[in-house]
Amino acid sequence: MTTHHSRPGSAVDRDWYAWLIDPLPTAEFERDYYEQRLLHIRRQAPAYYAELLSVTDLDIVLGTHAAGHRDIKLVRGDGNVAAREYANDAGRVQPLEVARHFDAGATVIFNQLHTRVPALARLCVALGQRFSSRVQTNVYLTPPDAQGFAPHWDTHDVFVLQISGTKRWSIYDTKVRLPLTGQRFESGTPPGDVSDEFELGPGSAVYLPRGLMHSARSTDQTSLHVTLGLTAFTWAEFLVESVTAAALGEESLRRNLPRDFARAGFPAGERERLFGEKLALVQSRFDPEVVWRRFTDEILATDVPLFTDLLGERLCADPLAPHSRVGRRDGLLTEAVQEDETCLLRYCGRELRLPAGVWPALRFATTVDEFAVEDLPDCLDAEGKLTLVARLLREGVLQRRPRR
Repeated sequence: MTTHHSRPGSAVDRDWYAWLIDPLPTAEFERDYYEQRLLHIRRQAPAYYAELLSVTDLDIVLGTHAAGHRDIKLVRGDGNVAAREYANDAGRVQPLEVARHFDAGATVIFNQLHTRVPALARLCVALGQRFSSRVQTNVYLTPPDAQGFAPHWDTHDVFVLQISGTKRWSIYDTKVRLPLTGQRFESGTPPGDVSDEFELGPGSAVYLPRGLMHSARSTDQTSLHVTLGLTAFTWAEFLVESVTAAALGEESLRRNLPRDFARAGFPAGERERLFGEKLALVQSRFDPEVVWRRFTDEILATDVPLFTDLLGERLCADPLAPHSRVGRRDGLLTEAVQEDETCLLRYCGRELRLPAGVWPALRFATTVDEFAVEDLPDCLDAEGKLTLVARLLREGVLQRRPRR
């Protein structure tokens, strides 16, 4: 357990990952806790996470976003509340019904709120980049003295950030270490012995590796917390994808198993020989870069910031000039590569292809935090620099910076 000491830094230039677990050094977390054991960060700073989210944000989403029942769910300790009890026939959530169930003790869950709240999006992007992981948020508003879920484990790692109120957490002996996605908790599975209990107060956080069974109950106050879920790629997934990719180019891997393999007399030695033969084919014929590329593309497409300025940029009255200052969009993952007679920029699941001669300027624009248009390499003339920057602004890769 650790205690908070305040650390300066605005939300714009903040290292969100370091801020999340401060004062524990990130290297210590990765060495001693990640995928291994629980971490409880106890702070005497109730407002530490308050900038991420407020009940006002939840009211806006509930009352104005026409959310569906997959976006907002209701649960009690004994299970989910049926969607028909708080959503209309079209699946649209009815705010008054949600409030009524909250009054009766139901926890309100706002799923994927990082797609609507910029601060949560920035935090998810930062974690996704650091851990090469898909990251999502679930937000839990629990009335006093209530429990949303019975004891369970998750198949992804989680950081729980307590915004307001307090919850009493119980941790149980682990039944499945690092479960795969398919090894989900089955309702009715009895928990093991309680191995730890603690209260998570406002401004504090807890990290739970996947598979750690837990439950939480609010105290005498309404509790609001954010759960960050990290769904990383496992070696099992990598190997499955590798075999599948190899089979696309190797006919013998697409053939059926021997038609008589299930009969009692089929030799065990023949099974072993056939398996070794196919495994050798996978090892000799497959380029693992194919799978690395697919996983990387998924991260580029998934971990994206919210674009909240695209129309404003198009309506900007200040014309772009050589002295105009721009910079990389905060939190945007990009990958620039040279391909044949062109250069390619990948980001957000999109691809932008440009002439090969632009390469030094493109690499500069996507690796330098802030610069003036005229600072671009001279592979482009003044007009070409303006044209490239204007294109990258429209595509959301760059953002304008205020004049110094």
